[in-house]
Amino acid sequence: MHGPNPELAAKLAKLLSDVVTAKFVYQGYHWNVLGGDFAEMHDFFGKLYEDVDGAIDPLAENILKVGYAAPYLLTDFVEMSTIKEPRYDGANVPELLNSVLNVNQALIDCYYDAFAEAEKCNEQGLMDFLAGRIDTHKKWNWQIKAFLGIR
Repeated sequence: MHGPNPELAAKLAKLLSDVVTAKFVYQGYHWNVLGGDFAEMHDFFGKLYEDVDGAIDPLAENILKVGYAAPYLLTDFVEMSTIKEPRYDGANVPELLNSVLNVNQALIDCYYDAFAEAEKCNEQGLMDFLAGRIDTHKKWNWQIKAFLGIR
């Protein structure tokens, strides 16, 4: 199936909303982390938000490529996002890392959901992009878990 597909566009819009939300969560942790591991965690959270930020424009462009307008208002992103993280104390690094792990897993799940719909539509280029992002987020999961001392 080729051409406009409202289900695919909706899944991509939800994914875009989750990615934008994750970017702000990670950036907030980057700004507010405290403690003896500050430098390492500040850098790590910075790498996370920069990576996620780099996926925002390609996601929006993919929504446009499948024939729909990309959401862009913060109110749209807040409404559509499944990520609803509470505010955490920057001094509790394990709490921040567990939050990042939860957010990252939510992104993986959302990417897989969008990938399944793209596969139904035979959107090969989009599938390639989504598969690459899934792989990247799986790597982040491994690294976050390593910081937490878990597999």
